[in-house]
Amino acid sequence: MDCIAAISTPLAAGGVSMIRISGEDALTVAKKVFLPKYPHTDISQMDGYTACYGDITDKSGKKLDDGVLLVFKAPHSYTGENTAEITCHGGVRISKLVLRSVLDAGARMATAGEFTRQALLSGKLSLTEAESVIDLINAGSDGLIACARAQADGSLYRRIEKICGDILSITSEITVWIDYPDESEDEDEINRESWLKRTEEVKRELDSLLATYDTGKVLSDGIAAAIVGKPNAGKSTLMNLLSGEEKSIVTDIEGTTRDIVEQTVNIGDIMLRLSDCAGIRETADAVENIGVSKMLERIESSQLIIAVFDGSRQLSDEDRRLISVIEGKTVLPVVNKSDLETAVDLSYIEERLGKAMIISAKQGIGTDALQTEIEQRCHLKRLSPDSGFLANERQRQCALGAASSVNNAYDALSRGMTADVAGLELELALSHLYELSGKSASEEVIDSIFSRFCVGK
Repeated sequence: MDCIAAISTPLAAGGVSMIRISGEDALTVAKKVFLPKYPHTDISQMDGYTACYGDITDKSGKKLDDGVLLVFKAPHSYTGENTAEITCHGGVRISKLVLRSVLDAGARMATAGEFTRQALLSGKLSLTEAESVIDLINAGSDGLIACARAQADGSLYRRIEKICGDILSITSEITVWIDYPDESEDEDEINRESWLKRTEEVKRELDSLLATYDTGKVLSDGIAAAIVGKPNAGKSTLMNLLSGEEKSIVTDIEGTTRDIVEQTVNIGDIMLRLSDCAGIRETADAVENIGVSKMLERIESSQLIIAVFDGSRQLSDEDRRLISVIEGKTVLPVVNKSDLETAVDLSYIEERLGKAMIISAKQGIGTDALQTEIEQRCHLKRLSPDSGFLANERQRQCALGAASSVNNAYDALSRGMTADVAGLELELALSHLYELSGKSASEEVIDSIFSRFCVGK
């Protein structure tokens, strides 16, 4: 493989910056730009997992900085290749100068995700493990970090391998049967019943795997949630409370929120993409009317609607209009201002929208119970990080293809068709699963996956 290099830390001012070099000639390249302070240190002879302190120079020998060189020897490195990591002082300019010196010394600039791609091609990672790397980098919640970490450690790959092993066990017996058919009809029937039972078990395994996709999608992408209600019900106060910052303007003047204010917050393992919408009311203000129209559009596109009602006032026509618009959707009704005397018709709200949460957003009363209820309303099933789950649409499509072929094999066996028909379908299922794990993924699929990565990873 080519010797590649890139800045692997964020290109911004900081304490340190790290330039990674990987490839067969990585240590040769590092030797040209890094001069150890300790006498007689030969970088090419350094053991793996060792470091040294020294000067970093450009191609003319001019000192650029001092820093630390860390060496990893193949195959015991992230990429599976010889790897050198030069750590210098953090800063955009010095980082670029050190990288330029490394490139002048014979490395080429790494493309997006190329270090992880090297790890894939070296057999250090499966395709599903490689995909989990970008999920780990982008993880927005503790739950997703745990799941992405388990995926990177091979949880999904092991689950796929187990299913593939079960299928191979059946197909190998079918192949033997085709080559050496039993003369006994009773023996043939026993074989068919065994294959049918085991194929049904594979069906259940794939259905269980497919069922993880929706939960994984919620963990990775979050849930679109709209906070709606009439003006001054406390929507913006609730938004600020959940987000932990003054994201929305809060005043006693009705119609303050005219556009949609957005914020991403974590509620337990759920990432909520919150939208604080304009209050629903009839108004002559053209700008505010646009905000109300956007609010109605956001209601249609949201997976969860948090409907806020002023508990200190009787339901207004706007409240009743809002209830009629959101009735039948996934709604969490919130009756705000519990610190004041209650006047709202709670039974009317709960008959149409379900059990309401009673809170005081201003005083922070009832917020813990509210967050628990949000998790329950989102119907987030608990994922066991070590069990493996489908993390993206590519993986889901491969699993769907495998499930379809296994279903066809089951139908063929149950209808008394010749076993070779079922065998062909099971082999097709294997090809889908091999594409999922990366054993037979095309170059186009791999290119698409690594296009999501940043340079340096």
